[in-house]
Amino acid sequence: MPRRVQPDQYPERVKNSRTVTRLILLSIWVALFWAAAAIVWGLSVSSQMIVFDGLYSLISVLLSTLSLLAFRVIRKGQSKRFPFGRDALEPLTIIVKAIAIGSLCVYALIVAVMDLLAGGRDIDTGWAVAYAAAATTGCGIVAFYLHRKQRAVRSDLLRAETTQWLMDTVLSAGVLAGFILAVILERLGHEAAANYIDPAMVALVCLLFLVMPARLLGQGLREVLQMAPPADIEGRLRNCIDAIEQRYGFDDSYLRSTKIGGQLVLEVDFVVGEETSARSVESLDTIRQDITDDLGDLGYDLWLSASFTGDRRWAE
Repeated sequence: MPRRVQPDQYPERVKNSRTVTRLILLSIWVALFWAAAAIVWGLSVSSQMIVFDGLYSLISVLLSTLSLLAFRVIRKGQSKRFPFGRDALEPLTIIVKAIAIGSLCVYALIVAVMDLLAGGRDIDTGWAVAYAAAATTGCGIVAFYLHRKQRAVRSDLLRAETTQWLMDTVLSAGVLAGFILAVILERLGHEAAANYIDPAMVALVCLLFLVMPARLLGQGLREVLQMAPPADIEGRLRNCIDAIEQRYGFDDSYLRSTKIGGQLVLEVDFVVGEETSARSVESLDTIRQDITDDLGDLGYDLWLSASFTGDRRWAE
């Protein structure tokens, strides 16, 4: 029958959960600060690009809060109402995040195109450069810190947070380069051309940023639809089951698997033959334990269902 390894049975996983919570809270507070600073700064210098950066950060705060709430609900585990756990909340949260970011990018892109058609936008380039330099440095520090920390834990939510900050860093660096170009054009007496820099950057950034929500949306749908896990995980599962099959002399094995958030679902059916050494209930339980031990280092909550049959049609 299915056997789920609960996270609280392993002190390391409990520690990882606390780490994820702490890092997401850090992301929320820093993003809130940048959101407020960017919106006020952008409005004061009439820069649509900086305002877009602030709105993006503000949405990030709301989405990070949603991620934290989802993570805390997921940690409650299975219950009578949720017999298979609450891990599906993780890909659902990622889908919401992808739709929100994608919608903002589409809206900002439309506004930017309208500004370009209207002759551009006049901005205070000096203060704009100052903001972009500060934002690039600050976002880069946060992205680097989260990237280092998230390698030690397996959390798609934290990975999404890190991706957001990395995108913020790239965005700020691009904005800095664009504003410096606008300063140069103004110094050379090409003010009309400089006015196109701000909306042009917004349009370019939005087009580039649409790739990330599309990727997140695909990842979330893949898990909600219970498709096969990533190739590296699926390969590791297949190697584990093949080793068990050879060790105990099974005629064949059928593997079905999926990944839903932090839960790895594994259903395997072994075909018992004349050469199979495992015949007792105790030996079959030993096989289940062997699979659990072999896959323990993957870092996921394993939901294992291992069945044994002498008739291949029950396994196919």
